Amino acid sequence: MSLFPRYQDKELKSTKNASEELWHLKKDIWDVLEILRDGYDCSRSKRKKNVLEKCIQKGNDVFKAVVVDVGGYFLIIHFGKFSYKKR
Repeated sequence: MSLFPRYQDKELKSTKNASEELWHLKKDIWDVLEILRDGYDCSRSKRKKNVLEKCIQKGNDVFKAVVVDVGGYFLIIHFGKFSYKKR
């Protein structure tokens, strides 16, 4: 039995900085898994092939998760939140 959630048959792990970002926003790895499954691609700049950047909108807030496919697992390198307002 694995302690980590799985995405595309690979474990989802986090760096120390990403864990602190998650903790600060009161989120966890399971929230990142939801963003990866249900979110949309929101990369603003070109990323390497093995980097995924996905977002999900909840109310006026948009949550962004950036993960890297390391081979045997996915590594969360950034998690953030920003506001979205229609103009």
